[in-house]
Amino acid sequence: MKYDGQQVPGGTVTLYRVGDVVSDNGDYLFALNDACADSGVSLDDLQSPDAAEALAAWVTSHDVAGTTVEVGADGTATFGDVALGLYVMVQNEPASGYYAIDPFLIGMPLTEDGAYVYDIDASPKLELQKKPVTPPTEETAPETGDPATPVAAFALCGAALVGVALVALRARR
Repeated sequence: MKYDGQQVPGGTVTLYRVGDVVSDNGDYLFALNDACADSGVSLDDLQSPDAAEALAAWVTSHDVAGTTVEVGADGTATFGDVALGLYVMVQNEPASGYYAIDPFLIGMPLTEDGAYVYDIDASPKLELQKKPVTPPTEETAPETGDPATPVAAFALCGAALVGVALVALRARR
């Protein structure tokens, strides 16, 4: 986890297995496993944020088992001995002061330059978004000036004007 190039420690992430590797004429592809088969999610585009969001919603609402780890001081979460398959990564608890990352899909193994890669370093596609600082509310904002002072000043000026007007009327008579 990084923000502005700096590691962001804290929070937890869960890795859910949502698909199995199936062979197709010597090539592999992913198919939804039994836990997610009824989700209706299409795996035609594994880069789709919609597929990741839909699978994340499915696994959390259907109590699908996952593996949860804490994000360490170096901003990493490590999962060891991960079986082949398709996974969705969900951040359950973001680091203090940050929003949670969007869920994303991870395939194991990956294919790079025609070769299978089994040691995967998956990072969120976008950097974390820092929560905005909330401005003080009226209850916590310091009070400036004395609200009674302008009212008293206007009342005094009004009385003085009435007095001047009465003196002017008497002088005309």
